[in-house]
Amino acid sequence: MSSGDDLGPIEPYPWMTSGSRSQPGSPADPLRRAFALAIDIVIAVVVILAPLVALDRLLPDTAGGVWLSSAALWCLAFLLLYSPLSVSRRGATVGKRLLGMEVVRDADGGRLSYGAALVRHVSNVVMAVVPVFLIANGSAANLSAKKQGLHDRLVGSRVVMSGR
Repeated sequence: MSSGDDLGPIEPYPWMTSGSRSQPGSPADPLRRAFALAIDIVIAVVVILAPLVALDRLLPDTAGGVWLSSAALWCLAFLLLYSPLSVSRRGATVGKRLLGMEVVRDADGGRLSYGAALVRHVSNVVMAVVPVFLIANGSAANLSAKKQGLHDRLVGSRVVMSGR
């Protein structure tokens, strides 16, 4: 008796094969998007925390207000610049680029403007913070044919496999 005879043939997961899911322009699967998000979160932690820890070491203990203001501005700057600039200028964040994905306009496959990328990113952050929206966004992305989350539908974008 060979393996699989008792249960029938075992189909591999789509991301384990070289099927249409990995073709340029096809929707990126949720697992690949989750790994890209994990990479981007690690980058965010390093980029945000490293300068703040250095600033904490340089400032005297009595300068807590300066550190807090600097931390708030630095986090806000990262929020408004990293993902929106990466998506509008390069088509993807570092995580998405490493895993072979890009964000494109749904209508014509072009790059998003900075404004559209900013709205997409901020709405995604808001949806990640509110549990009901997080579930709705994940469900929308998994159930739609184009794998578009609510933040993608809001600005008319989608995440696809890149042609590089």
